[in-house]
Amino acid sequence: MPTQGFRFKKRPEPGTSGNLDGILPSAARDVSISKHSYMKTNRSASFMLAAAISASFFCGQGLFAQDEKKRDRALRILAVGQEPPWREVIQGGRRVQVAPPLGSLPPGRLQLSSDDGVELGEAIAVKLNQISSVMAVTPGAVPLRGVGEGGLDSKAWCNLKFPNVSAGLAILWRDPAKGKWTDGCKGLFLRDDVGASGFPAGRVRIVNVSKFALGLQLGAEKGLLKPGTSIIRAGKSGVFDKVPIELSVKDKSGRWVKVLSQQINQRSEHRTHVVLYTNDGEAPSRPVGAVVLRETARTPAVRKAR
Repeated sequence: MPTQGFRFKKRPEPGTSGNLDGILPSAARDVSISKHSYMKTNRSASFMLAAAISASFFCGQGLFAQDEKKRDRALRILAVGQEPPWREVIQGGRRVQVAPPLGSLPPGRLQLSSDDGVELGEAIAVKLNQISSVMAVTPGAVPLRGVGEGGLDSKAWCNLKFPNVSAGLAILWRDPAKGKWTDGCKGLFLRDDVGASGFPAGRVRIVNVSKFALGLQLGAEKGLLKPGTSIIRAGKSGVFDKVPIELSVKDKSGRWVKVLSQQINQRSEHRTHVVLYTNDGEAPSRPVGAVVLRETARTPAVRKAR
């Protein structure tokens, strides 16, 4: 696949860490667009780098603790990755699902807590490749603990640093060095509001959290999307009508192999998330997987207490 059309300016590579207590890959890199790279779907639309904030997720003493009365910021979580295979056994003449291996899925429920383990608010359900409901937080340290059959975990599963924005989306993925969700994860923070600097209506946001550089073709535009980067594209008057999108990765022989090939159809009041992740589960059929989620564009908000 040709990879001309837009280029990323080089920045120093961010540090890495085995979990969310370290520096995360940055999606806030500058993008320069050539005059010939404008999509035919909207030649007059402005092209923006996704408003992504690289979250350091290191929760030191200088960060504010969560306050029950001031938690008015909206956090949603999108855990991405390859799902474990479905297995069944016959018990008593009935098919029964076999529980997936430990660490093959993120915690099913996450609970905001104080530093000393006091629960704050309600736990939220986390399902792989689906956006969670809103968790009310305040800027600063956000300790998240898993909730299992035995109740709240004794220590935080991850420690998110929430910046001073109204709404944020934390994309989480399994640490490839560990291969399990058990001991935390890696992640990337993106603005989730519909403001001009966030993720407005009539846009498609493409995020690459895989370890591969991906060849991208969206409409007439072609380019290369590096790991840890994210871009936003606008449709014609916010509309995408059968706009083809293809993403490819190079195999060991240097040949481009498609990992996503479909059409984007979206009304002006919608927005679409496209997230590419490394397939690092059991016997992956291809190196990269994709999540495509369309939703009505609105800034996630915390429910006010009655």
